[in-house]
Amino acid sequence: MFLWGLINILICCICWGLVIRIILIPHFKNIQVIIHYNLLAFLLMLINLVIVLPFFGYLLRYESPAHCIWHLVLIAAIVDFISTLNLILFCCYSFYTRIKRCPTNVCDIVVLGAAINHGQVSPVLASRLNHAIKCWQQHQSARIIVSGGQSQNEHLSEAAAMARYLVMRGIPAQLILRENHARNTRQNLLFTKRLITAVDRSVVVITSDFHVLRARLDARKIGLSWCFLGTKTPWQFRTLTFIRDYLGVIRDHYCLAGCVWFVGIVIAELLLT
Repeated sequence: MFLWGLINILICCICWGLVIRIILIPHFKNIQVIIHYNLLAFLLMLINLVIVLPFFGYLLRYESPAHCIWHLVLIAAIVDFISTLNLILFCCYSFYTRIKRCPTNVCDIVVLGAAINHGQVSPVLASRLNHAIKCWQQHQSARIIVSGGQSQNEHLSEAAAMARYLVMRGIPAQLILRENHARNTRQNLLFTKRLITAVDRSVVVITSDFHVLRARLDARKIGLSWCFLGTKTPWQFRTLTFIRDYLGVIRDHYCLAGCVWFVGIVIAELLLT
């Protein structure tokens, strides 16, 4: 069992490590490559869920707690189990954000930016903008604020590309405000807040379903109580975007994540030994 325990821990590390590497070192030259890596990430997480975690349970049940490998397996199993469970809960919450409807009273509709490609909005960003259009059609006096800066490889900002997309689909240009400087979610919210001078305006923020939780947590940190709506992520981008933002939440709250893992390990040690 000693060897099998080490092998299972290694497979667990490989599954998570490869997914993290794919996220940190993107290879997304075209849609076929994107689909390939999203499928690979999905398969790695599936292996972890249906093979690695059950085998951890088998080892913990039939291996003696007196062996040192048992405690190593326990630590790996608890960290993996909590991480996987929270990923599933994160996905469930993200899907839930798509159910919420646009409020009845809206003064400003904020669309958070995403990467553009040669001046054209990506499918992920187009999904956000299309949802904003639907919301605006219910509140045609509302302003639409598009937020997103300019990357090194682009000749215009995300906000400019978003504004052009909206105008081409019938949104009056005078109702579109651009925030052209933000480079991350926190800046999106901070810089947009400066454009909305009245504190009593009803604001709706539209972003992708996988991005809502991080955006809401950032908004809470800077004292914003805006309403957030999630939009459906195109299937070919879904796996990596969900895992990326889930890991982003862990990174932003690593102390809390570490405490959860530690408490889980301690409780498991007390219950199983």
